[in-house]
Amino acid sequence: MAPHVTALDVRTMADCRPYYSPVSTTQGPVKFIYTAGQIGRDKNGVVPATYEKEVELAFQNLGDCLLAAGATPSDIVKVTYYIVNYSPKNRYHAQVLLKFMNGHRPPSTLVPVTALAVPEYHFEIEAVAAIRDLAAIPPIVKPAPGNSLSVDVVVVGAGLSGLQAAHDIQRAGFSCVVLEARDRVGGKTWSQSTKDGGVVDVGAAWINDSNQARMYALAKRFDLELIEQNTDGNCAAHVPEKEALVFRYGEVPAWGEKDVADIVRIRDGFEELCHTIDIRNPWDAKYDDVTLEDFMKKQGAGERALGTVSIWTRAMLGCEPSELSALYFLDYCKSGGGLLQMRSDQKDGGQHLRIRTGTQTFSKKIAESMVPGSVILEAPVSRIFQSRLGSAIVTTEDGTRYHARKVVVSIPTPTYKQITFQPPLPLDKLEYSSNSMLGYYAKMILLWDKPWWRKGGYCGMTQSFVGPASVTRDTSDDLNGHFSLTCFVVGQPGRDWSKLSPAGRKEAILAQLVQLFGSENEAFIRAPTEVFEQEWVKDVYSQGCPCPVTPPGIMSDVGKALREPFESIHFVGTETSFEWKGYMEGAVRSGERGAAEVIEALSKKEGKVLAKL
Repeated sequence: MAPHVTALDVRTMADCRPYYSPVSTTQGPVKFIYTAGQIGRDKNGVVPATYEKEVELAFQNLGDCLLAAGATPSDIVKVTYYIVNYSPKNRYHAQVLLKFMNGHRPPSTLVPVTALAVPEYHFEIEAVAAIRDLAAIPPIVKPAPGNSLSVDVVVVGAGLSGLQAAHDIQRAGFSCVVLEARDRVGGKTWSQSTKDGGVVDVGAAWINDSNQARMYALAKRFDLELIEQNTDGNCAAHVPEKEALVFRYGEVPAWGEKDVADIVRIRDGFEELCHTIDIRNPWDAKYDDVTLEDFMKKQGAGERALGTVSIWTRAMLGCEPSELSALYFLDYCKSGGGLLQMRSDQKDGGQHLRIRTGTQTFSKKIAESMVPGSVILEAPVSRIFQSRLGSAIVTTEDGTRYHARKVVVSIPTPTYKQITFQPPLPLDKLEYSSNSMLGYYAKMILLWDKPWWRKGGYCGMTQSFVGPASVTRDTSDDLNGHFSLTCFVVGQPGRDWSKLSPAGRKEAILAQLVQLFGSENEAFIRAPTEVFEQEWVKDVYSQGCPCPVTPPGIMSDVGKALREPFESIHFVGTETSFEWKGYMEGAVRSGERGAAEVIEALSKKEGKVLAKL
């Protein structure tokens, strides 16, 4: 139940549990939401053939209406049902209600009716909901350098995980500020404008609408337009001392029967094995005592198979198979539903949908929905001091002090060393953070007037066993006439490429594209209208991308310390998620988890500190 909505039971009345309560109250400041009656009809006007499916779709539509207003079923104050030819023997709506409300019991009224708007409709539901009106709360005024501010919670970092945590904490009624070192929100979501009025994502770029529920819900809440990733056409593999190998999306490059069989064996064996990992308790040293490279060699992987594994780790984590433990990569892949799903660009895959306005829109919209002034930019944190009384003082580089009852740290694990913790972090957490590393991850995005690669039957997806770019993808926005290829320059080939001059780096990518797509396309390839380049290792507050990895021995030894709070300090970030590590979905899930920990702890204590100078 939302903290601002209270369902009450009345002793003098019959017990209404578990379906509803006779009365509910709200506490402010709140904003009320009124929905129209929702019926079981999809966006094309189609009504399901069965009553049960009609009821389920009506509840789904109600949930989407609430989501668009920034609410959830737990924010509902009152519901009303209208049912045609109602029979007490058919209470299927009650079953759906229990799942939809997930323990919340708002008052409800059932109205039997002879007909609804059209004969095909048999069920309709409307609701009144209330959400905490964060915009109505007095704005937080950033203190002058050297001064102080007292709040319930300080969040360090305005990436997706930090913003989600802060948003949830504020909605629960606690005062909270976010301190961000950069001059923007978003962390590793960063959307840059193009000359033609479009955007490119130099950071995180993809979601999906099936198993990334948090991100898809945010996309619906903010009414964001989605672009389906193009996989229609041929792919090309850049291989040593040969012309590019052309293959269909989803197939293995045609190395030869023996090599293809070896690649498929290694791939399918790893896929099967990763599904045996318990993502909430993955501490099996059996797979943590060797690097992924050595593990694959023990499986008899040949040269081409090992090269394929290198493309996996470079594209997914920016590192080499020799730099991370086998257990880490098994757990990482399991967190995204398996290696094949995580690498897929199609339905259910990790790279299925893009955002027309760019993924930084998520961070911007969350920040806009919070208490005005509560996201403070250009405020790098230098010190977090915890007193014996359970409070904390967070100090920024300009000497400003933020007094808080709880702190949420939302920065990459390897960057904890940028902050002085007093008392120091526990030894296990120190060992984990000091031994985790971020891979080399860079993007070069090239724009053209036309998608020349499609005329040759290509979808824009390539992979390289040579480099510098390990993979490319078509990141065009056809509706707006924006045509681009994003080149992922990652792992050791990326580190080597980074040593070149800016002109040398661009030339290396252009030459590689010519090798991949053929000299007949060279004139088009060498005439991009615009080029974007982002090396995440040079971002002092990221130091790499997308997710920290660990070498052998760390996960099984001190891995449990990753998510553990340290007295008043809680830790979030995509690497701390159980699901979809390294993705925006993982970041949001970790933010929700951290917020829930903080809210539960604060709710056990009396009183709340109001934001004040």
